Amino acid sequence: MNGELELQAYLKKAGVEPAATRVYLKLNKEGPCSALQLAKTTGVSRTQVYRYLEALQAIGLVSAEQLSYGTLFRALPLESLEGLITDKETEAAELRGQLADMSRLLQHLAGSNGPKATVQHFYGIAGLKQANWNLTKANKEYRVFEAAHLHQHLDKTFAKRHRECVLEKQIYSYDLTNAERTTAAELEPFNPAMCELRHIDPQVLHINFEMYIYNHVVTLLDYSKENAMAMEIHHPALHAMMRQLFDAMWQLGTPITVE
Repeated sequence: MNGELELQAYLKKAGVEPAATRVYLKLNKEGPCSALQLAKTTGVSRTQVYRYLEALQAIGLVSAEQLSYGTLFRALPLESLEGLITDKETEAAELRGQLADMSRLLQHLAGSNGPKATVQHFYGIAGLKQANWNLTKANKEYRVFEAAHLHQHLDKTFAKRHRECVLEKQIYSYDLTNAERTTAAELEPFNPAMCELRHIDPQVLHINFEMYIYNHVVTLLDYSKENAMAMEIHHPALHAMMRQLFDAMWQLGTPITVE
């Protein structure tokens, strides 16, 4: 990816259209310009240029100076986005903080505490990430039939954030796997006091499908490209049985020393 495309991809996360990024880049290269000059040098209509300039002004990347002969637009440093980023972080924190209360409010408005057993489906990479993130809601501990480490299924950035959150909440994990060894680098950040891994012979149990067991939830995860999805089953009786099955298999496993 060339530099301009990288910049476009970055600013797109802040809500800036690629064409607006080209206008911003042109202002950085040419210096202060009028909308007419920008329209001529970018090949974008003056009407569109004005729209892009307004959008760039709204997030603090462009300033407008009123002169006797017209308006001069000036590119501001990319660091001007700091305020926008801080606002988004604050909004995300507020959303996260209110999520549990809003969930309870929704149940109240619906006139029910919700059914005893429910099934939720999650599709695609985004769905798999959500199902994994739900695991961070585990009460003190979770169990997993593990086919591979999370970063081998999803991107490393998400896997690291997930492990950080699990450690911050002090959730203990029991990982049962066919792998015979692993390293701390693969599990970074890794706290041996909060994680226990055991190897089980694939002749006893071939783990080719992942399963999470926590709270009253059993989550089945298919990471294959053809059928990427997760199914989250909220069912106390099923959870109790699957936990019992896991614990029986756990006793047949041998501890893995993380290198």
